[in-house]
Amino acid sequence: MSQAQLQALFSNPDALHALVGRHVRYLGEEYVICDLLLDQDMLVLASDCDKAVQDDSFGRATRMVPKQHRLKFRDADGNPTAIWDEFAFLDGAL
Repeated sequence: MSQAQLQALFSNPDALHALVGRHVRYLGEEYVICDLLLDQDMLVLASDCDKAVQDDSFGRATRMVPKQHRLKFRDADGNPTAIWDEFAFLDGAL
């Protein structure tokens, strides 16, 4: 995806929200974009197949949850971060 396309995406909050639910390959593994944190400029990816143990508030391992990544999608100046070089949208291009 080109810099111009990413800048156009970043300027449209509705288009960013439309990324939620899209299937992507990130660093060779398949994920779903499960959340968008606009105030922190972060995408949250969840794995369909990998699980991780989640601790409760006392640090005890209590349940299995999908493996997640929180990734900054733009820097403080509004420029795309390097994560976009590692993304491949599995359900079609943007």
